[in-house]
Amino acid sequence: MEANAQYLPVSAVRTGPKIMLFVSGVALGYAAATLFAPRSGRETRSSLSEFAKTKSDRMSGAVRDVVGAARDATRSVTRRVADAMDQGGEKARGAVAAAAASVEGASTPRAGEEMTHERAAPGYQ
Repeated sequence: MEANAQYLPVSAVRTGPKIMLFVSGVALGYAAATLFAPRSGRETRSSLSEFAKTKSDRMSGAVRDVVGAARDATRSVTRRVADAMDQGGEKARGAVAAAAASVEGASTPRAGEEMTHERAAPGYQ
Protein backbone atom coordinates (compact mmCIF):
# COMPACT_ATOMS: atom_id res chain seq x y z
CA MET A 1 0.00 0.00 0.00
CA GLU A 2 1.07 3.53 -0.61
CA ALA A 3 2.12 5.73 2.26
CA ASN A 4 -0.23 8.48 1.08
CA ALA A 5 -3.32 6.27 0.85
CA GLN A 6 -6.39 7.87 2.32
CA TYR A 7 -8.92 5.77 4.15
CA LEU A 8 -12.56 6.83 4.24
CA PRO A 9 -14.35 6.66 7.57
CA VAL A 10 -17.15 4.13 7.87
CA SER A 11 -19.76 6.91 7.99
CA ALA A 12 -18.83 7.99 4.47
CA VAL A 13 -20.20 4.72 3.04
CA ARG A 14 -23.45 5.42 1.20
CA THR A 15 -26.12 3.38 2.97
CA GLY A 16 -29.07 5.59 1.99
CA PRO A 17 -29.92 3.76 -1.27
CA LYS A 18 -29.63 0.38 0.45
CA ILE A 19 -32.03 1.42 3.20
CA MET A 20 -34.52 2.78 0.66
CA LEU A 21 -34.39 -0.49 -1.28
CA PHE A 22 -35.05 -2.43 1.92
CA VAL A 23 -37.99 -0.22 2.93
CA SER A 24 -39.43 -0.43 -0.59
CA GLY A 25 -39.14 -4.22 -0.50
CA VAL A 26 -40.92 -4.38 2.84
CA ALA A 27 -43.72 -2.15 1.54
CA LEU A 28 -44.13 -4.21 -1.64
CA GLY A 29 -44.12 -7.43 0.36
CA TYR A 30 -46.78 -6.10 2.70
CA ALA A 31 -48.91 -4.95 -0.23
CA ALA A 32 -48.60 -8.33 -1.97
CA ALA A 33 -49.41 -10.24 1.23
CA THR A 34 -52.44 -8.03 1.84
CA LEU A 35 -53.76 -8.38 -1.69
CA PHE A 36 -53.33 -12.16 -1.83
CA ALA A 37 -54.53 -12.86 1.71
CA PRO A 38 -57.49 -15.25 2.05
CA ARG A 39 -59.90 -12.44 2.89
CA SER A 40 -62.63 -10.87 0.89
CA GLY A 41 -61.98 -7.66 -0.99
CA ARG A 42 -64.29 -5.79 1.33
CA GLU A 43 -62.37 -6.93 4.44
CA THR A 44 -59.05 -6.07 2.82
CA ARG A 45 -60.23 -2.60 1.79
CA SER A 46 -61.64 -2.03 5.26
CA SER A 47 -58.36 -3.09 6.85
CA LEU A 48 -56.32 -0.85 4.56
CA SER A 49 -58.71 2.05 5.10
CA GLU A 50 -58.46 1.70 8.88
CA PHE A 51 -54.67 1.49 8.68
CA ALA A 52 -54.51 4.65 6.53
CA LYS A 53 -56.91 6.53 8.84
CA THR A 54 -54.88 5.60 11.93
CA LYS A 55 -51.61 6.73 10.35
CA SER A 56 -53.25 9.92 9.05
CA ASP A 57 -54.58 10.77 12.52
CA ARG A 58 -51.17 10.18 14.08
CA MET A 59 -49.47 12.40 11.50
CA SER A 60 -52.07 15.14 12.00
CA GLY A 61 -51.47 15.04 15.74
CA ALA A 62 -47.71 15.20 15.26
CA VAL A 63 -48.03 18.17 12.90
CA ARG A 64 -50.33 19.96 15.38
CA ASP A 65 -47.78 19.37 18.13
CA VAL A 66 -44.93 20.75 16.03
CA VAL A 67 -46.94 23.80 14.97
CA GLY A 68 -47.93 24.46 18.59
CA ALA A 69 -44.33 24.17 19.77
CA ALA A 70 -43.17 26.54 17.03
CA ARG A 71 -45.89 29.03 17.94
CA ASP A 72 -44.92 28.89 21.62
CA ALA A 73 -41.23 29.35 20.79
CA THR A 74 -42.04 32.34 18.57
CA ARG A 75 -44.09 33.96 21.32
CA SER A 76 -41.32 33.39 23.84
CA VAL A 77 -38.66 34.91 21.60
CA THR A 78 -40.90 37.86 20.74
CA ARG A 79 -41.54 38.50 24.43
CA ARG A 80 -37.83 38.32 25.26
CA VAL A 81 -36.90 40.70 22.44
CA ALA A 82 -39.58 43.18 23.54
CA ASP A 83 -38.31 43.02 27.12
CA ALA A 84 -34.72 43.58 25.98
CA MET A 85 -35.79 46.56 23.87
CA ASP A 86 -37.68 48.05 26.82
CA GLN A 87 -34.63 47.67 29.06
CA GLY A 88 -32.39 49.22 26.40
CA GLY A 89 -34.78 52.15 26.04
CA GLU A 90 -34.81 52.71 29.79
CA LYS A 91 -31.00 52.67 29.92
CA ALA A 92 -30.80 55.10 27.01
CA ARG A 93 -33.27 57.49 28.66
CA GLY A 94 -31.28 57.29 31.88
CA ALA A 95 -28.03 58.01 30.06
CA VAL A 96 -29.56 60.97 28.23
CA ALA A 97 -30.98 62.38 31.48
CA ALA A 98 -27.63 61.99 33.24
CA ALA A 99 -25.80 63.56 30.32
CA ALA A 100 -28.27 66.44 30.20
CA ALA A 101 -27.78 67.04 33.91
CA SER A 102 -24.01 67.10 33.53
CA VAL A 103 -24.21 69.33 30.45
CA GLU A 104 -25.80 72.06 32.52
CA GLY A 105 -22.49 72.45 34.35
CA ALA A 106 -20.29 72.19 31.22
CA SER A 107 -18.36 75.21 30.04
CA THR A 108 -18.81 74.72 26.27
CA PRO A 109 -21.54 73.15 24.13
CA ARG A 110 -19.00 70.76 22.61
CA ALA A 111 -18.01 69.44 26.06
CA GLY A 112 -21.64 68.62 26.79
CA GLU A 113 -21.99 66.76 23.49
CA GLU A 114 -18.89 64.68 24.23
CA MET A 115 -20.22 63.80 27.70
CA THR A 116 -23.56 62.77 26.22
CA HIS A 117 -21.87 60.45 23.74
CA GLU A 118 -19.60 58.97 26.39
CA ARG A 119 -22.52 58.25 28.73
CA ALA A 120 -24.76 56.83 26.00
CA ALA A 121 -22.07 54.65 24.40
CA PRO A 122 -18.95 54.29 26.55
CA GLY A 123 -15.77 54.01 24.52
CA TYR A 124 -17.44 55.08 21.25
CA GLN A 125 -15.75 57.88 19.33
